[in-house]
Amino acid sequence: MRTTKIGIALVAICGLFRLSVANAQELDSGVLRLDLETAVQIALSENPLVKVADMEIEKKNYAKRSAYGALFPQIDLIGQYQRTLKRQTMYLDTDMSSLFGGGSMNPGDLTPEELKVAEVLGKLMTPDPDSANDGIQVGRKNIWNGTVNVSLPLVVPSLWKNIQMSKVDLEMAVEQSRSSKIDLTHQVKKAFYSTLLAKDSYDLFRETYRTDSLNLLNIKNKFDQGVVAEYDVITADVRLKSIIPNILQSESMVKIAELQLKMLMGIDAELPVEIIGSLSDYEKWMFEAIVPSDNNLLDNSDLRQFDLQAMQAKNAYEMQKLQRLPTLTSSFNYSYISQNNDFKFNTYRWDPYSVVGVTLAIPIFSGGQRYHNIKQSEIQLVQLQEQRHHLKRGLHLSVKNSVELINKSIEQVVAAESSVQQAKKGYEITQKRYEIGAGTIVDLNAAALAVTNAELQYRNAIYDYLSSRADLEKTLGYDINAIN
Repeated sequence: MRTTKIGIALVAICGLFRLSVANAQELDSGVLRLDLETAVQIALSENPLVKVADMEIEKKNYAKRSAYGALFPQIDLIGQYQRTLKRQTMYLDTDMSSLFGGGSMNPGDLTPEELKVAEVLGKLMTPDPDSANDGIQVGRKNIWNGTVNVSLPLVVPSLWKNIQMSKVDLEMAVEQSRSSKIDLTHQVKKAFYSTLLAKDSYDLFRETYRTDSLNLLNIKNKFDQGVVAEYDVITADVRLKSIIPNILQSESMVKIAELQLKMLMGIDAELPVEIIGSLSDYEKWMFEAIVPSDNNLLDNSDLRQFDLQAMQAKNAYEMQKLQRLPTLTSSFNYSYISQNNDFKFNTYRWDPYSVVGVTLAIPIFSGGQRYHNIKQSEIQLVQLQEQRHHLKRGLHLSVKNSVELINKSIEQVVAAESSVQQAKKGYEITQKRYEIGAGTIVDLNAAALAVTNAELQYRNAIYDYLSSRADLEKTLGYDINAIN
């Protein structure tokens, strides 16, 4: 009776598995089918980090244009209003004779109108000895000023160096964008390979469960016929149930790996996806690929960014040196000024005022700031050289380790593939021996376990190869398969 219930439960479980497979096949509509190339393309177009890096390029391009704009004339239109609260007081300690060349001019040489003006000015401006300290208040309450300022740099060495620095900043933004895409591609590849590993493990355990379910039914039938002992039924049942945790764990790993892949791709976590292929599909491809034997790091993004940082530091050093050079700028100022005591705009009188000039600035002394800034920049350049040597040594070591891991993984794949074939053959022999009564259920379970372990080792070896290869491609800065 007990064995009959077990058999019914096994049939029900197998039916559920078949039903789930059938439902998955029926839900093709609305399911995103993903292979590695599609996953990488979607990630490069939808991932927010890549979009931000591309925006940084556009921002630096505008910064470069802004640096060029400093070479063109700067024109400002200024409107100003001032209200006089206390008028200015002027003091004149001279007489009117100074206005006529120190008294050398004869008043008889002036016209009657000029004499009248001189007389009025003499009364206003010739101070009374007793009240000379009182002064004269000048100005009006309302002062209106409209000005156009034009300035143009003629010789400013730092502006040209600033343009060079903006070009390097743009190159840095482009390389950082490229680095973000390389890093994202690396992460997507490893996430995709992890998903394949979890998916293959799930399929393997599910197939093992199906096979062991059939074996259990066969053993039950033999037990009902009195061919085998109840111990064989119990042992087969225990083994079957021990596979269920592995199925559940691998299923959970598939979901986690898919969520991580969706996050890197920048798509909705609720969007159903179907991962195309398996790790075994890459076996032929891995033997055809040619792994570079040299340590060519010309395309390494970290090294390129470091070189651009060194170029930025060099430009900053040269900028500090240029601060000691003279600068020459030109300027033009045109103003209209009106001073009044009321707000009757239609009666205002506007007086023009214009100035054009050239300014020469020669740095003389700044308390040693320029000198010390230059010394700091020199030390920074030396530091960058040492750091670059250290970075390059680390990258060479990373390439060497990745190549060794790739070669080791290839050997493991060959060995694991042979082990799978031998384990399957051993299982077939053990199963036939058990059917004729020459073997035990323990031998059969051990042979089945050996097949499962060999299959897992085989897939893990392929995954290790693909993971090491992705690490090498990230370090080298290009896709090995695309180059080959």
